[in-house]
Amino acid sequence: MKYITVLFSSIFLLLFIEINSQTIWDGPPVTFIKADFTDWNLEENQDRITPTVWLTRKDEQGQFNIAQETGYSNGSPTDTEWGWGTTADISSITFYNWKGATNTNNPYGDHENISDGPLVLHLITDDIYIDLQYNSWTSQGGGGFSYTRSSDPALSINDFENKSLKIYPNPTKDFINIKNLKENQTLKIYDILGKNLIDIKYNADKAIDVSSLEKGIYFLKFENNQITRFIKK
Repeated sequence: MKYITVLFSSIFLLLFIEINSQTIWDGPPVTFIKADFTDWNLEENQDRITPTVWLTRKDEQGQFNIAQETGYSNGSPTDTEWGWGTTADISSITFYNWKGATNTNNPYGDHENISDGPLVLHLITDDIYIDLQYNSWTSQGGGGFSYTRSSDPALSINDFENKSLKIYPNPTKDFINIKNLKENQTLKIYDILGKNLIDIKYNADKAIDVSSLEKGIYFLKFENNQITRFIKK
């Protein structure tokens, strides 16, 4: 009887360790944008989450992990699984491959409504769980998509904010300024659907005129691939 008790205790301990070995990323949110008809082979059009998971998309079909596969298939993205909900509900979430989650098992709608609800992305080999919300998805050719996801909590909020490029005022009516950007470069403004609206030759410490934009949410992309959201009112 003592042997059986010790055996069950050991099994429970191993299961406890296995369950709690998973990592939940709850760091600062980051937004990734791939615009329509952009080259998926370029780093700037890949969300390089870890060394083994780089998410992107060709001009058609679904997402794939270009770090491990050359294109989309029914099992793509390789080494990932997806479920509807948030990491707060992780114990009750059922995970599928990307196609399974975004089509028949989407409780918020079909593939055309991929942005209707929150998802949890599980990086299988890394055993990392990430909260993810799609902002846009081009369904009829072009390959554009965008989402906001949680990041590695090892990036503390203070460090993240100190190193980040900041837009102000935000919301804005006419002009935006950029804090912590000291060099000239080309910036891109995208709408919430991931469409590239404006390319800007930015001069350091100069305000950017956005008065021609309609009211709404926009994303400013820098040459280092950082993306910052701003609101035009």
